[in-house]
Amino acid sequence: MEVLNERGAVIITHPHKPTSNNETLTSVVPLASYEYLAKTTRAILNMVGHNVMVRYPRLKVVVPHCGSFLPLAVPRMQSLMPVMNGVGYLQGVDIKQNLQALYYDLAGAATPETIRELLTITSPSHLLYGTDYPYAKAPVLVKNLSALKQNLADIVLDDVENILYKNALQLFEK
Repeated sequence: MEVLNERGAVIITHPHKPTSNNETLTSVVPLASYEYLAKTTRAILNMVGHNVMVRYPRLKVVVPHCGSFLPLAVPRMQSLMPVMNGVGYLQGVDIKQNLQALYYDLAGAATPETIRELLTITSPSHLLYGTDYPYAKAPVLVKNLSALKQNLADIVLDDVENILYKNALQLFEK
């Protein structure tokens, strides 16, 4: 992380098919509906728990799939902080500062409800248009982009152009 920080790296996190899973369970409910999100959330919370984004402020980490389960997991982690600190966990960790450093792509189910929930842990300036390409095919991408534009309009965000491309341009600007 130190070397990546020195370089001001952009780290795009994206889950890969987990190797250990229950075949009976996954034959009914596809991994993409929950397991990828759980793995991503676990990885990012581990980074938060190690204060990675605070310790390495030049890192730019992108969380896929509308923040995965972070909007749900973060309030729980925050509520448990006093107990965890009392037994020696997460001491010196600034959850809010770590989260503010993260960027979130809107690939997947970027419904108005999901976007509103995501905005409880970040700002519109850290939202990015994401497609999940090449996993999603062209007709799906076109449909999803249209739905995203409508969902952003429904929320009445002033930053639609920023979310659709300008935030990403700034993220990758050197």
